[in-house]
Amino acid sequence: MRVLVTRPEPFCAATARRLRMMGHVALEAPLLTVVQTPPEQMELDVVTAVAVTSGQAVEVLARHPQLRQLAGLPFYAVGARTAAAARQAGFRQVLSADGDSSDLAALIRISHGNGVVLYGAGRDRAGDLEGHLRRSGIFCQVVELYRTDPVSDWPEGVDAMLKAQEIDAILVYSARTAEVCATLLQRTAPRVLPRMIALSAKAGAPLSALGPVEWAATPDEPALFARAFTCC
Repeated sequence: MRVLVTRPEPFCAATARRLRMMGHVALEAPLLTVVQTPPEQMELDVVTAVAVTSGQAVEVLARHPQLRQLAGLPFYAVGARTAAAARQAGFRQVLSADGDSSDLAALIRISHGNGVVLYGAGRDRAGDLEGHLRRSGIFCQVVELYRTDPVSDWPEGVDAMLKAQEIDAILVYSARTAEVCATLLQRTAPRVLPRMIALSAKAGAPLSALGPVEWAATPDEPALFARAFTCC
């Protein structure tokens, strides 16, 4: 299959490599540019755990001068791939919720005692981890580590391929990416849309006005691939 991967870098390239190893043609079209915006100093005196809902947050924390202070704390990741990145970055007590922000909050509620959870987040957040934790009586200190800026156009050649129906599927990993994708698809106006396959129903919702959207059985890349390629 000829697949358009829309997630930000460096994850876009990593996903494309995995697809090529599976024998597919992967086109890299990151629709969001990540700008790292971490504070120079984070207040960590009362922090007893760290939580993230994206691999981008791990990328920032791995380069932060306070990593050594954070690395020994319990680290709660939204999914297995984010958890693996955290371990590689040096975090030693990593747990994965293997789900979404509500699943992550449930994991923290079950396994974490008293104390403050530092939530390393992006400026634009699809989930509501802080709200889930607050309703559970857990104080959450949100630290914005990055923002995502939308691109203004497809990479060179993608527009023409869409119009020529030379792309079989578009993989979408977040609602924010889906918003940008929907805008660009409306501008391109291909006669026939590729399959639009999202990580979750929520992630794909902004595309639903354009046509049918499929989504993974669980919000992780293996399930996304299974949805995209099982029938092919």
